[in-house]
Order: sequence, then C-alpha cells, then structure tokens
Amino acid sequence: MYLVNYALAPEDGTQCYESENFSINDKLKKLHEKNDPQHLLAEQERAAAYPKLKKNAAVIKAKSFDGLELKAIFAKPENEESHDYALVIHGYRSEPRDLAPNAVHFLEKGWNVVLPGQRGHGWSEGKYVDMGTFACRDMVVWCNRILEMDPQARILLFGISMGGATVMMSSGEDLPPNVIAAIEDCGYSSVWNQFEYRLKYEFHLPPFPILNAASMLCKWKYGFSFKDGSSVDSLSKAKIPMLFIHGEEDDYVPYSMLKKNYDAKKGEKEILAVKGAEHAMSCYVDPDLYYSRVDGFIEKWFE
Repeated sequence: MYLVNYALAPEDGTQCYESENFSINDKLKKLHEKNDPQHLLAEQERAAAYPKLKKNAAVIKAKSFDGLELKAIFAKPENEESHDYALVIHGYRSEPRDLAPNAVHFLEKGWNVVLPGQRGHGWSEGKYVDMGTFACRDMVVWCNRILEMDPQARILLFGISMGGATVMMSSGEDLPPNVIAAIEDCGYSSVWNQFEYRLKYEFHLPPFPILNAASMLCKWKYGFSFKDGSSVDSLSKAKIPMLFIHGEEDDYVPYSMLKKNYDAKKGEKEILAVKGAEHAMSCYVDPDLYYSRVDGFIEKWFE
C-alpha cells in the first residue's frame, strides 16, 4: 500500500503556484544550490511566461465522466480572433503554470490555449493521480467543452511527461473530428512500464512481486491496475497525425520509450530526439530546433 500511496496519493500533494505559501524565489534559490542548470532555466522561463499567460485568461470548468469538477485556464491571443486551439496538458505532480512557456508560444502564434489542471493535482477535483488512465477521457471532455465555446474550433493536443502519456492514451478514444493532430513530449509507453523502470531506478528492486501486488491494490482502491493505462495500446488505434519528442538524456521517463511509442502509432507521424535534454527539458535545451519542428508539424496539418 505504501508504494501505491507514494506514487498516486502523495501526502504533500501538489503545491499550487497561486498559494500564498509558494515562493518562486525560494524555488529558484534551491535550483541554484543544486547546480541544476536545465531546470533553473526552465523555472526562470516559466516565471517570465506565466504573467503573459494570465494577461488575457479566465478559468473555465467542465464535468468529468465520473462527476469530478475539472478546471482549466483559457487564454486568448491579443487582438486576434482564431478558431485554432491548443489543449495543453501538464505532467505528474505539476500544474498548468509549468507549461506557461509552451502556452505563450501558441498564444503568440495567434492560437487560443486551454490548460487543464489534471485530476488529482489540486486545481481540478480528484483525490489521486491516475497517470492518464482516466484522465485521457477528460481530454474528450475538454475537446467537447471547447466545441461548446466555438463549434468551428480546430484542436491540437499537446502534452509533456505524464501529459504526453495522457495525450497518447486519449488518441485511442472517440475524439471529435475537430481534433486535427497531437504532439507528445517525453510520455511513457505504459503506466506499468514506467513504474517498473522507476522501481528499479529509485529502489533497485525487481517488478515481481512488488509491482504485481501494488497494481492489484491500486485496482481495489482506485479502480484501475497499472496495466490499464497503456500509451502503446491506445496509439495502435490512433487516427490523427502525431509528433513524438524526447530528450536523449532523460532518465526519468527513459529515452528508449520514444521508439516504443513511435512504432506503436500507425499512419502519419514524426519523431524528434533532442540531444543533451533531460526529462521535459527539450524545449529549453534547444528551443530553435524544438519549435521549428513543432511549428512545421502544425503548419502541415492546420493549413
């Protein structure tokens, strides 16, 4: 039970950046002390981008298939009317603010942006993190919420880390035809594979019998097993074009999962490996390469 709670219902929860107790200066100081240049750069860019994101934004709500209240930031480009929407999904124990630089990039291209707070992460309701297993169905909810606001909307799915896995898992769902394409960045191939890797990496333990027992407990407590959430299974059913991105120095979601995900997707697809990038750092390590490929992919499918 400890492993299940450790991964899916951590006691400290997810700290909201709007909280009075949160200090961005404290976080930057800690990253300086850790000598962590990639994450320090990322945090500095998030701090700069978040006010731009909030400038013309509002909070919108939706109801999940299982009755949870879901919340998202909805931001519009300044002085432009657009029917193009980026649905931007954050990662594990993160929140919308962490993808502010990516969101601002879309805003500056004249796109609308919707950044949901994933269930179980503080913004939206939910008492546990499902690693995308149920959250992928929330993606359909948000697509339909966008269509309520704009029936002419054209939607791009974009996610990083667990958000990337959520995007991949949602690609096998019954998405509206207004969903044109998807981009995933450093998402895992399945919940089971990710936990198996982390169990070995963090605790130096084999998957059997610990992971098997934890998966059964998770099924009993939360209603899903670790094998229920599979990006590769969903990708085999995906019909929309997809771009797969991963940093070559990623030791959190291993770089080897990029090929597994890419190979599972049939039809139109592209792949980008970013040299020197750690987990979720590709857009900061080589932004010119990253956004040239992202923009090129978008221009191809959103003509």
